[in-house]
This record gives sequence, C-alpha cells and structure tokens, in this order.
Amino acid sequence: MKVAIVGFGTAGGARLSGYRSVPGVEVAAIVEPATERRRAAAEQLPYGRVMASLDELLAEGGVDVVDVCTPPAYHVPVAHRALTAGCHVICEKPVAVSLADAQELIAAARSHERLLYPSHNYGTSPMMRLLRQAVDSGIGRLESARFQILRDRHARGVHGFRPDWRRSRELAGGGILLDHGTHCVYMALRLFGELPAKISCTVGRPVGSPDAVDEEAAVRMDFGSAVCDIELSWRAGLRANHYSVTGTDGFLRIDDDRVTAEGPDGPQVLDLASPSRDQTHLDWFPPMFADFRQTLADPGRWHVPADEIAGTARVIETAYRSAAVGGAPLALVGDDTRPGVHTVSPV
Repeated sequence: MKVAIVGFGTAGGARLSGYRSVPGVEVAAIVEPATERRRAAAEQLPYGRVMASLDELLAEGGVDVVDVCTPPAYHVPVAHRALTAGCHVICEKPVAVSLADAQELIAAARSHERLLYPSHNYGTSPMMRLLRQAVDSGIGRLESARFQILRDRHARGVHGFRPDWRRSRELAGGGILLDHGTHCVYMALRLFGELPAKISCTVGRPVGSPDAVDEEAAVRMDFGSAVCDIELSWRAGLRANHYSVTGTDGFLRIDDDRVTAEGPDGPQVLDLASPSRDQTHLDWFPPMFADFRQTLADPGRWHVPADEIAGTARVIETAYRSAAVGGAPLALVGDDTRPGVHTVSPV
C-alpha cells in the first residue's frame, strides 16, 4: 500500500514516523507547499517524491491513500480532490468544521467508491480502551461522563509554517473547542453509542478580541437519560487530562497517569502514561491504522467512520451556535425540528 502525506508539519512528521512502524506500507510521496518544510521532508524521505502541490502528485499517480495532515482550513478541499482522483483518504481531525462540509466529503467518497477515514487517534488510546471496558462491562448503565483537558497554551506548530496557526481563525477554523474538543466529542459518541439530543456550550476568548479563536470552552452533551460534560482550556496554567465515566454500578476516573475505579470487583488503582506528555502519540498510530485496514477491506463498514465524521461535525457546529446565543441548549444541526429545544440560524 502506497501512501502520500499532504502537509509536513507536526502531524505529517509524526505520521511519517508512524508508517515506519507498520508493515506493508510505503510512504511514496510528501506534498508540502512551504519550501523549508519540503527540505525537511526530503531529508526524511530520501527515496520518495517530495513536491509542492497536490495536483502534481495526483497527475503522477502511484498512490493508494492520501493522508491529509494540513491545518483544518485545507482538510475539505484536499480530501475532496484526493477522493475524486480515486484515492482513499485518511484525514486529520477535525475532518470537517461543519455538517455541510462533512456531507460533501462523504458524498464524494461514496460516489467514487473510496474510503474516507478520520484520524481519530484518541479512539485507540489507552485511556479510551479503559473507558470503553468500564462502560461495556464494569460500571453498569452509563449515566455520565466528564472530560477535562487543561493546557498552559495551544500546541505550537513547526518552524517554516506559522507556528501559531492554531490561533488563526482563517487556518484553524476555531480554537480549543475545535482542536481538543473534537477528540472529546468522538470519544463521547463512541462511549454513549448515539448522538446527543441537545448541546449547550460557552466559550472564552481574550478580552477585547471578538475575532480571536476560543481559548476555553465548556460543553454539555445531553443524551436524555445521561450527560457528558467537556471542559477545555488553553490558559489553565498547567497541562493535565481528566476523564471519568459513572454508571449505575460504579465509576472509572483517569487523572493523567493515575486510574481509579469502583465496580462489582471492588476498587482498583492503575498506572497509565499521560497523553499530556506527548503531542504526537506515536504508539496510538499502529492500532488506528490497523482499524483503517480492516475497514478498507470491508466496504460494508465504510459508513461507520463516515457517520462519526458527520456526527462529530454536527456536535461541534451546534456547540459554536449555542455559544453564540449565550449557551442556550440547541438541537443538533440537521435536527432543528426537535420540539421544545431552542434553535438558531447559522452564524
């Protein structure tokens, strides 16, 4: 299987290292428009093609999969172009900022019979594995979840291409809600196994900077009989991660590298490597790519990642809409006819 990486920043460099750990895959090309980053790519891929444009790559052909590792503003156009050229696509999160963009990509993938797969690497993380085990067999019926991601700043990019692009609305599309929040949303969708009925959200931006991206966010996903609360900050003054799930028969809580649980088998305490220590999470890549391969081999399952892409986009878009009207609970975008729930036009 031959792969082309589009975008050679932090994610692209990590992906190149990740592919070296899985058998049967060759990174045949890297596309990177920034000259300094192309030089870095050429040093790390001496026997592959390194080029400045996606059109050049697609004209030459010779790749099966395009792995999109650009800033979010380019995800939809790059993925769409690759799909229509006949390539399968793996795309960094958020695959799409809006439901409309997600639906556009999903339609392109279906019409060209290609797989669109999100790089939702937290789904194969040790934290998610423990949370899933607790929900499936340890804590009874899931009643609530809480995810808290605290940072002292945003993750910086590489030299050679705008290291602070995550603070650019033009390039990033949003702030911490779109960045870390995307991980939390798809994790919640997997744990609860359904879409929420309502979303409420508030965000914090720098005082006097209405056009700045959000640096803090608080989201409630209301599933009717259960809730998930998400708290995010780039200005917490520390780096920490907290995840918890509570059910009718117990709970599991992850505080960085410490896991505590209570269930039918009594209390447990475990150690776990904290994800706040490493931005690239290379050890999570092989199981994610294994899932990509399994999904690719079974077209009957291609709807599963597509549904997660669309569902995640719906939640994030609705959260921003809720924040725009002071945190009022809203029905999901695409489901604005649900009775008894505030709705608002796109902003």
